Amino acid sequence: MTGPAGPSFPSVGFAILGCGLMGARHGEVLRHLDGAVLRCAYDTDVERLAAFAGRFGCRAAGTAEDAVGDPSVGAVLVAAPSFLHGPMALLAAREKKHVLIEKPIATDSASGQEVIDRCAGAGVLASVVAQKRFDAGARQIKAAIEEGLLGRIFLAEVSINYYRDENYFKEAPWRASRAESGGGVLMNQGIHYADLLLWFLGPAAEVRGALSTVRPGYQEEDVAAALVEFESGAIATLTATTMAYPGFPESITLYGSEGSCTLVEGRGLLRWDQRQGAPPPELPPEPALPEALPAKLHSMFRNHRDFLAALREGRDPLVTPQEALAVVSLMERLYASARTA
Repeated sequence: MTGPAGPSFPSVGFAILGCGLMGARHGEVLRHLDGAVLRCAYDTDVERLAAFAGRFGCRAAGTAEDAVGDPSVGAVLVAAPSFLHGPMALLAAREKKHVLIEKPIATDSASGQEVIDRCAGAGVLASVVAQKRFDAGARQIKAAIEEGLLGRIFLAEVSINYYRDENYFKEAPWRASRAESGGGVLMNQGIHYADLLLWFLGPAAEVRGALSTVRPGYQEEDVAAALVEFESGAIATLTATTMAYPGFPESITLYGSEGSCTLVEGRGLLRWDQRQGAPPPELPPEPALPEALPAKLHSMFRNHRDFLAALREGRDPLVTPQEALAVVSLMERLYASARTA
């Protein structure tokens, strides 16, 4: 756990709900984040909860209500399975605790809107984890668009070609259930890049989707394709699968009237071509990242640091709940298009 944040900005106590893969990553980030203290955690798996509490030196709460109601907790981080995101965020709002929610904000837009309304009514900050936005390359692209370096963006391509074996679904069966996760590869993996598309290109106007299932016995789609037309006039394609052996890095490419660029997971801004030879935008300096924190958690660390700064400064976080809701709405429209085709 971190030390005090100083007299002007006291540390914020956190409770983590859900101690699986993502909960552990969030715990690791909070452990390195100045001004954040992990006070307690909750998980339905008692053994996993005990191991988590021992690893991070926090209290193992008996129930979610116990964790959220802890008087030393000022903010709740929801890292449970997707179908619990909405209910747990509502619990945080009822206890007047700020809340940071793993994506998606909820598995349907009506529940997501309820989260927004309840948090606003309670006067608490709500945000959603969208760590892809905090990747250095993604921030450079966002700056390039705002500065007009790429001109008018007319086309975007997203490729998400993962491979997930049977153990991935056995370890967390909810991932294979529409009722518990909101869908298959489109909702679970595609949502990250759907968020980037909306962040880069603005609101979606028309959408068309196609879904397919390859894995024997799998309930949801493990292959998805989307065509999105934006209000700006840009067109985007998104393909996603968890069946592309042996798995490939995801990528997003933007084509504009003044240039094009490609961002590849783990490799950064791999390609940048600007008509006038201008380089990619330089990012403003930021505080040093913790040396002990694995590089794969750097973007998540920036995401959490922004949430904490928003609390201190009384401002909106970079990822607003309304933006997170727009992503869920886009997913719903794509599913509706595919299932009625």
